[in-house]
Amino acid sequence: MSKVTRTVIFNFMDLKGTLTGQDGLSLKPAIMSLTMVTVLTILCQLPGSVSFVLIPLSVLGYGVAAIVILALAVYCVIRKRPRRGASVLLILVLPVLLWRPINWGADFVHLGLTAGFGVGQLGNSPRSTDESFVVYDWSVGLAGGPNTFLIHDVSDEIALPMAQHTQPPSSENGFGEECAGKVRRLIDHYYVCTI
Repeated sequence: MSKVTRTVIFNFMDLKGTLTGQDGLSLKPAIMSLTMVTVLTILCQLPGSVSFVLIPLSVLGYGVAAIVILALAVYCVIRKRPRRGASVLLILVLPVLLWRPINWGADFVHLGLTAGFGVGQLGNSPRSTDESFVVYDWSVGLAGGPNTFLIHDVSDEIALPMAQHTQPPSSENGFGEECAGKVRRLIDHYYVCTI
């Protein structure tokens, strides 16, 4: 790694003086917060024991962090550093404002892991004989939580109401009745159904 690259990377990650230094607007803490929330969102969407532990810890950690960040923002405003207070508040607000794009990106990473590598699902996938309808279990595993499925439907009929389906219901492995017309399209022939 060259000296210039090392300097740029370490200066970007250096947070000394960010909260207590001279009053000014800094986006470094907000961008780092956004990065951490994105990584946690991707990890929490993977089924299994990792997400079973990370989801409650993330919610608890975000709540504690929100209280601390709000206290820091108030502290900066009281100390006559309003721009610094706004920078600190961006740490909390930016992930909330960008939640939908973060979630959308995490779904695409999860789709790539599931369809491309066969990981990121619980158990085996129910498949039709010609591979035209495949269902992947994306359920996180929390007791009583919603069941989420990734559906690959070459005919795209899963997005239509059940009355408009031309394929027999048996070709949809029982998911046609539950998910017909209630899916969210990801890309191409991939849909997400939450029951």
